[in-house]
Amino acid sequence: MIGKRITSATPYIIVFLFFIAYSLLSVIRHLHFGSFGFDLGIVDQIVWKYSEFKAPITTVQFYPYTSLLTDHVELIYVILSPFYWLFSSPITLLLIQAGLIAISGIPIFWLAKRKGINQILSLVIMIAYLSFYGIQNAIWFDVHSNVFAAAFLSWFIYFLDKNNKIGTFIFFILAIFSKENIALLTLLIACVYFVKEKLRVVSLPSLIIVLSITYLAGIFLVYFPHFTQDGYRYANEGGIISDVQLSYLYNLEEKRQVYLYSLGWFSFLPILSPLLLLPAAGDIFQYFVLGNNIDGAHGLYMHYRASLALLLVWPMIMTIQRYKILNNKYFAVYLLVVVSILQYILHVPLTYLTKSWFWIEPESSVSVRKVIEHLPDSASVVAQNNLTPHLSQRDEIFTLWPEKRMADKNIVCESDRCQWFRWAGNPKYLIIDTAGSWDTRHLLENRDEFLKGLDNLEKNGYIKVVYKDKTAILYVIVKHPQQ
Repeated sequence: MIGKRITSATPYIIVFLFFIAYSLLSVIRHLHFGSFGFDLGIVDQIVWKYSEFKAPITTVQFYPYTSLLTDHVELIYVILSPFYWLFSSPITLLLIQAGLIAISGIPIFWLAKRKGINQILSLVIMIAYLSFYGIQNAIWFDVHSNVFAAAFLSWFIYFLDKNNKIGTFIFFILAIFSKENIALLTLLIACVYFVKEKLRVVSLPSLIIVLSITYLAGIFLVYFPHFTQDGYRYANEGGIISDVQLSYLYNLEEKRQVYLYSLGWFSFLPILSPLLLLPAAGDIFQYFVLGNNIDGAHGLYMHYRASLALLLVWPMIMTIQRYKILNNKYFAVYLLVVVSILQYILHVPLTYLTKSWFWIEPESSVSVRKVIEHLPDSASVVAQNNLTPHLSQRDEIFTLWPEKRMADKNIVCESDRCQWFRWAGNPKYLIIDTAGSWDTRHLLENRDEFLKGLDNLEKNGYIKVVYKDKTAILYVIVKHPQQ
C-alpha cells in the first residue's frame, strides 16, 4: 500500500521539484540584478498598473508612453494582476510562471497514461518535457506571455483529446489571451483533431477552428491595422506575409540547430507522427519566416522555443502509442540518457544550480540596494536595463539608452562624436551601477563607452551626484541630455 501511494505521488513530487528549481533560477537571478527592464521591467510595470486600475501605459520600453496593447495583445496580465494585491513584486510573476510551467507537466503525464504508456516511461516523458531546453531558457530569461501560453496549451490539448468541452474552452481562452499569435497554434492543434475525427463538421475541434480563425482575423485584420498607430510592429516592412520565403526556414545555422536539438530532445520520434507535427511546423514558420526580421527569435535561447516542448512531446506520445515496441522501461532509460546528454551539451540553466557562481551575490548588489533606498518611492527615474525591474512600480520609470552625440561649442567631450545618453520624459533622478560584473546586456553598451558617457554628462553639468556607494550612484538630473 505504501509503495502504491509513493508511486501515485511520484509525478506530483517531480512537478513540485521542478517548481522549486525554476523558482530558484528565476528569483535568485532577479535578486542578483540579472533580470532586465526588457522584458521583466515592462511586464511588472504593466501588471502593477492593472492592479491599480490604471491604463497599461509603459514608459520602460522602446516606445514610451504607449499602451502595451499596441505592442502585444497580452490580456493574461489583466487576469494575473489581482495577485499583486497579495504581493506586489516582479517576484510574484516569476513564481507564477515557474508554477504554471511545472504544473503543465501533469496533463502531459496524464495524456501519456491515457494513451496506454507505462508508468515509468510516462514519468520520463514528463521529465523530458519539463526539462526541455526551450522551457529552461524561457524561465531564465525573465517573464514572457508565450510561456504562460505554452503552459495553458498543455491543458488545452489534454482536454481536447478527452473531448472535455469545459476544460477545452477554459484553457483555449487562457491560451489565446496570453499572446496575439497563440490562436494560430490552437487552430493548428484543432485541425489535427478535426482530421483525426474524420472531418466531422459538428465537433469540438471544428468549433475551436472557427473561434481561432475569428480571433486571428479580429486581431490582425481589424485591431492592429485600425486601432493602433503603427500597426503590427513585428510584421515585415510590407506586411505580415509580404516576405514569405521558404528558404528562411533553414537559411541560418541557429535555425538548423533548433531542428536538431528540438527533435533530438525527444529522440526524433515526433517525425513518425507527421500530422501531429503541423502545430510545431506552424510555430517554427511564424518565427523563422513571418518573423525573419526578428533576429533574437531564431535560435535556441531566450523564450521563443518554450512552446516547442509541448508541440513535440505530444506527437512523441502518439508515436509511442502507435509503436508498442517503444513502450517499455528500456526506452525510458534511453530517453533519460539522451535528455541528460543534451543538457550537458547545451549547458542549459538547470545546470547553473550546481555552480557556485550562481549562489554568490555580486558585491555590487548590496551597493545598488543602498542607493535605491535613497530614491523617493514614487519619484520619476531613469535607470540602466538591469536596475529597471527593481524600480518599475511607478508611473515614470525610463530606460537609459546609450548613444553618440555630435560635439558642439556647448559640449566638452573626448572627440567630435561624444559618447552620450538619451531617455524619454523628464525624470528627476538617474540611477546606475558601473560594476565590472555587468556587460552589454545590462548596460546596453560596453562598459568603457558607458563610463565615458556618464563622465560626459557629469562634466557638462547634466547630472549631479546625490548619493554614492562604491560603484552604485544616484544622480539628480539637472537638464535633459537632448537639450
